Amino acid sequence: MLRDNKYDEYLDSPQQLAKRIIDRLQEENEITFPIDPFKLLSMNGIVYQFRDFKELEGIYIAPLNQEDIPIVGINYNRPIPRQRFTAAHELCHHIKDRSNEACPIGGQKYEIEKFADQFASELLMPRGYFEAEARKYLIDGKVTFDDALKLSLHFGVSFESCVFTLAYRCNFIEGNTHASELKKRFRKYKPQNKLAELGLLSFDPCLREQIINSYTYFYKHDFNLIWNIFKNDYIYNESRIEGSHLNKECVAEIITDLRLHKQESEFCKSDLQDIIETAGQSDLYDYIFDTTDKISTYLILKLHSMLYRYAPHHELAGSFRENNNFVTESKFETCDHKDIFKEITSLNDEVQELMKEKDEISMAMYIERTVKIHHKLTIIHPFDDGNGRISRVFLNWLFKIKGLPPVYLKYESKERYYDALQCVDLNNDYEQLKEVFFTEIVKTMMQIYDGRRIFED
Repeated sequence: MLRDNKYDEYLDSPQQLAKRIIDRLQEENEITFPIDPFKLLSMNGIVYQFRDFKELEGIYIAPLNQEDIPIVGINYNRPIPRQRFTAAHELCHHIKDRSNEACPIGGQKYEIEKFADQFASELLMPRGYFEAEARKYLIDGKVTFDDALKLSLHFGVSFESCVFTLAYRCNFIEGNTHASELKKRFRKYKPQNKLAELGLLSFDPCLREQIINSYTYFYKHDFNLIWNIFKNDYIYNESRIEGSHLNKECVAEIITDLRLHKQESEFCKSDLQDIIETAGQSDLYDYIFDTTDKISTYLILKLHSMLYRYAPHHELAGSFRENNNFVTESKFETCDHKDIFKEITSLNDEVQELMKEKDEISMAMYIERTVKIHHKLTIIHPFDDGNGRISRVFLNWLFKIKGLPPVYLKYESKERYYDALQCVDLNNDYEQLKEVFFTEIVKTMMQIYDGRRIFED
C-alpha cells in the first residue's frame, strides 16, 4: 500500500506531501477521522515504540540497509494529541529525510523540522476536510473557542494547534490573532476545565485504540527473556494488592530459590501465608507462560489449586465456594454459589467464541472482549479466596494467546483499577477499565525495551 508509493515529486511542499497521502487514503476508502498516524507508520514498515523521554518529543532512526527496520520513538509522557502529532512528524522524516541517521524532535527548529511540523498539521487536519467541518460552526464568519475545542476532538489534535489552524489557515478566529496574544487567550480559556464544563472527554477513546492496533509487540519471539524481566515485579505487586507485606527483595529471593530448587525449596515448606501464596503465584504464572493447554474457564480450578499448592490444607483448593459471600467495599453482589458452575459455563462459551475470532478482530477489540471476560469473572467470584489473582492471571493467559504482553497492576495505583471495575459495576461502562489495560500494555512494552537493553548490554 502506502509504503510502495513514490513521493519524490511532492517533497517540495508539506501541504502537497500530506495531500498525496490523504488522496491515497481516499482512493482506498480509508479516509476517516481522526486520521490514524500510527497505522500510517505501520503501513510504511515503521516500528514505533513509546519511550520515557525527558526532553525529546520523538525520534526517527533511519534503517541502515535494505534489511534493517526504521524505528520511531515517541514520548510516552505527552498527551495523546501530541503523540499523534509526533507520529505524523516522524512519518514525514521517513518519507523525506531517510538519509539522515536520526531526526529528534526537540530544541532548535531547523527547516527540516519546520517542514515536518507543517506536514503533521496538514495530515491530521487536511485542508478541505478541516475547513468543511469548521464551517459547520461558523457564527458571523468566526468559530468560538468552545466550538474549536469540539473541532480539536473531531480531528484528534490539541486545542492550541486547532485554534492556530483556524486563525492562520482559515481566518476563522475573531480578535487579535498574533501568536503571543493567542497563547494568552489559550491560558485564560483553560481548555481542560472547559472539557469538563461542556461534558466532553479529554480525547476520543478511539485514539488509544489506534495506538494499540498498530503497535509492534516485538517481544513475542523471546518469551523466556520477558518473563525473567517481569516475574519479580509481577509477583511483588500482585502480592501487595492482596495484602502481603513481603518486600521486593524477599519476593525475589523466594522466586530465585524456587527456580533453583523447585519442590525442594525451603519456601515450599514455610508456614507463613505470605510466603506460601507467593510461591504459589510463582508456579501459577510459570504455568500460563509455558502451557500449551487449550484455554478454558474450567481450568481456573487448576489455577486455583496451583495458587494454594503449598498451603497446609492444599487439598481444599481448586473447588468452587459453597456459600454466598460479600466483597468488602464492592458495589456488586457476587453470584449465588449454586449458580457458579452455570455462570462459568456461560463465560466459557464467550472465551471459546473469542478464540474462534481472535485472528479476525483488531487488537483493541480483542482487549475489550478480554477485559469484559475479566470483569465477569470478578463478578462470579467463584472461590472463597484468591479471586482477584485468578481473574488477573486468566486475563494474562488470554493476552498471551493474542501475542499481547503480560501486564501487572502496580500496588500504588491499585485504586485506579478498583475504580474502573466499579465504573462497570455501577454504569456498565468499560471505557475506564479498557484504559487501565491499554495503558499497562504500553508500560509493559516500555519495560521490556529497557529490560532487553540491560540483558543485551
